[in-house]
Amino acid sequence: MPEGEAARSRRPPDTPFRQQTLSAWRPILTPAWVIGTFTAVGLVFVPVGIVCLVASQNVVEVISDHYDQTCCKVNCGSDDLNRVDNNPCRFTVTVEARMEPPIKMYYMLEGFYQNHRRYVKSRSDRQLRGETGLLPSQLTDCLPRAYKDPDGENSLDNVINPCGLIAWSVFNDTFALTGPDGAAVPLKKEGIAWASDVEDKFHNSAETGKNFPPFEGRDCSPGSGQCVEDEDFIVWMRTAGLPTFRKLYRIIETALEPGDYTITVQNGDSSSDGPVNPSTGAKQTELYPVHPFNGHKRVLLTTTSWIGGKNDFLGWAYIIVGVISLLLAIAFFAKYKISPRKLGDTSYLIWSKDGGTH
Repeated sequence: MPEGEAARSRRPPDTPFRQQTLSAWRPILTPAWVIGTFTAVGLVFVPVGIVCLVASQNVVEVISDHYDQTCCKVNCGSDDLNRVDNNPCRFTVTVEARMEPPIKMYYMLEGFYQNHRRYVKSRSDRQLRGETGLLPSQLTDCLPRAYKDPDGENSLDNVINPCGLIAWSVFNDTFALTGPDGAAVPLKKEGIAWASDVEDKFHNSAETGKNFPPFEGRDCSPGSGQCVEDEDFIVWMRTAGLPTFRKLYRIIETALEPGDYTITVQNGDSSSDGPVNPSTGAKQTELYPVHPFNGHKRVLLTTTSWIGGKNDFLGWAYIIVGVISLLLAIAFFAKYKISPRKLGDTSYLIWSKDGGTH
C-alpha cells in the first residue's frame, strides 16, 4: 500500500441490510397450520371451480365442419396445383339452443404455424405505423417479401408496403350468414380489433398498398379505414401462439334462434360472372389455400360469459386442486390424530441479535 494512503477495509458497513439481519417472518409449519391451510385452499378453490365450470357450460358454441374440404370441387389433393373450389361456397351449421348477443363469429385455422420465428418477425412496425421513405434495404426483417423484384434496384418503386410474410399471407375469405328464414344476419365489423392497435399501431401512409396485391383497388389513403387500417387486416397481424387458432371475424348483436343457418364463404371481388381476383381481373377459382400444408378451415359461432368463451379447463383445474388440498388436509389430520408427534420448543428456532438463540 502506498505510504500515506488510508487502509481500506473490505468489511461491509454494520447495517441490517448489509449484515443480513433484517427482520423477517419465518413461519413454523405446525400440524395445525398445515391442516388449516390445505382446508382453506380446498374450501375456496372447489366453489370457485364450480362457478367457473357452470359459466363455461352456459356458453353456446357452434362449429362448422372443415369447409376447405366441403367447398373443394375438383383436384382436392394436398399437392394438386390445379385445385378448384366452389367460390362462392355455401354450407350449413345447426344452432341447437338460443344464442344471446353479443355472439362472436370466428374463422379457425388448423396446422398454420404463425408462431414460427421467421414468420413472426417478418414485418415492419415502422411501415405499419405509417412511416414513409423506408427503402427495401431498411426492411431486412421482411425478406423475402421486401422487394417487388428481388433483382431490382433499392428504391421506393420496388418496395412492398406492407412488407413481410405475415401481411403477404393475410386471410382473405369473407363470410355472410343467413338465418333459417332466408334473411341475412347483420354482422358488425367495428370493434373486432384491439383499440390500441387501431389507434396507435396501424395507419395508412401515402405509400401503403405499393406492390401489395391484396390491397389492389382499395382506397389506402390515410384515414380511409381500409388497407392497413382495416380491422380484418389488424386482427390477422396479431399472430397466434399455437398452430390451431381462431381469429375474430364479426360480432352479431341479434339473438340466434335454434335452426339451420347458411354460411356463404367467398374469395375475391364480386362481379356478374362470379368472384374475380382483384390483382389480375381473372376469375377466382380458389378459396384461401390451406391444402398445401395440410391445414384446415372452420367457422365458429359462440356466445360469451363473464370468464370469456367456452373453456372447461379453468373450472376443472380449480376443482382438482381444491379436492387434492382437502384430501391432503384429511390425510394430515388422520396422521396427527393416529400417531401424533411431540413438537420441540420453538423458542430455540428464534434468533437473537445479542447472541445466538434463545
